[in-house]
Amino acid sequence: MKQTLKRLVALALLVQIMLSPLAAVAQQPFSSSLYSSPSRDYSSMYGQQSQQQVMPGYGMPLDTYFTDNMGNILMYVNVLGEVYKPGQHIIRQDADISNVLSLVGGPKDDANLKKAKLMRYKADEDGKQIYEINLKNYFEDGDRSEFVELKPNDTLLIPEDKKLDTNDVLRIAGLLVSVASVIAIANN
Repeated sequence: MKQTLKRLVALALLVQIMLSPLAAVAQQPFSSSLYSSPSRDYSSMYGQQSQQQVMPGYGMPLDTYFTDNMGNILMYVNVLGEVYKPGQHIIRQDADISNVLSLVGGPKDDANLKKAKLMRYKADEDGKQIYEINLKNYFEDGDRSEFVELKPNDTLLIPEDKKLDTNDVLRIAGLLVSVASVIAIANN
């Protein structure tokens, strides 16, 4: 009877060890910055009432500039990753990365500011398509020297800082205790 009980407890712990990574994944809600809301009406961002839609028609290529009804030259940019309002946004032609960050609500607390990337829709004249930007220098010192001029349909990616948090440490510790328990029960 004792042997059967030990085997049953060992089996239960083994099932727990196998299923705990799946349970951890299932608890986290699905979120992706690729499915965020589309661009907002440009004129409403600046508090101006307009009956006319500012965004270009669907036939217009995304890698071009366009104008609104006030003559401002505009373009689309995409912001993905650890920001509060990811997605496609309309900005003025002379906007820089700090303007875009302001528009999207800034970076989240778990953003990796040292590893931000600006990806071009089409390569520059020198063939470069990806620029790495250390935004931490900007937020600490106001240093804009690493900023790159934005072009239509550029994508700014701000990745997540991959560090262990308390939940990860506790989950790993729980798995280690479970494995040690199974080994101890099997040896008795």
